Amino acid sequence: MRDMSGLSGVYAPTVTAFNADESLNEKGIRGFVRFLMNSGVHGLAPMGSAGEFIALTQKERMQAMEWILDEVNGKVPVYAGTGHYSTRATIELSKHAAQHGATGLLIMPPYLLRPPKRAVLDHFRKIREAVPLPIMVYNVPILSGVELTPQDIKTLADEDVLHSVKWSHVEVSRIHDTKFLCGPKFPVFVGIDLMAFEALSVGACGYIGGLPMMVPALACRLFETLYVRRDVEAARALWYRLLPLVRFEYRALFTDAGEPHWLAVCREVAALRGIPVGPPRRSCGKN
Repeated sequence: MRDMSGLSGVYAPTVTAFNADESLNEKGIRGFVRFLMNSGVHGLAPMGSAGEFIALTQKERMQAMEWILDEVNGKVPVYAGTGHYSTRATIELSKHAAQHGATGLLIMPPYLLRPPKRAVLDHFRKIREAVPLPIMVYNVPILSGVELTPQDIKTLADEDVLHSVKWSHVEVSRIHDTKFLCGPKFPVFVGIDLMAFEALSVGACGYIGGLPMMVPALACRLFETLYVRRDVEAARALWYRLLPLVRFEYRALFTDAGEPHWLAVCREVAALRGIPVGPPRRSCGKN
């Protein structure tokens, strides 16, 4: 198994900035990346769910990724979100990200149609065969409808297919079980703000979520205080300072109305900072 024990820290997702006509906004995309890096994040995880990749064409995803990687220019590691239901499309996006300087890949399991587990595992095997970059699986069953279990992750880790995991799950037991099965050197990132404090307390070595987008400096301070310094009391005090924002961000997640949407909250925070990201792309069309 590849030794990825050095992979840790706060890796911020990115939102995709749009113009008023819903075209890609290069200035906004680059400006948001600069804001995150200037705030001290340890790395970036662009074009995941917060990047609205499902609302972009293949060409738009590649263009946005090129701008992001160019703006980063090697200053911090970048785990590029290249997930797609299609294995062929995922490989194409992953090769493109590798060619433009990505450090690793952040890949959601094939979503929506819930393929058989065997096919899901083979999806990752085919990507690994085609692209030499390390793969972090983005395990977010509430959005994808598909979940790799800790045992599935161990199976693919033993095959040198998966090298880390972002767990976006409300059960902290997923962190425990993955660390137990895969060993202490296997990087496990917490991927949902609701669980950040608990996950970092029990062994998660990294954090990818909404707070790293909205208040990246404070997210980094929480990581340093809890994971690096092991100062639980100081980390708890900081967490209670952050908790109102977390509760607002996820207030509508489990309701029928779904408002305010967590992504709209993240984008509005960027707008309040003067970063021109615009609203999300409309799911009902332009008219």
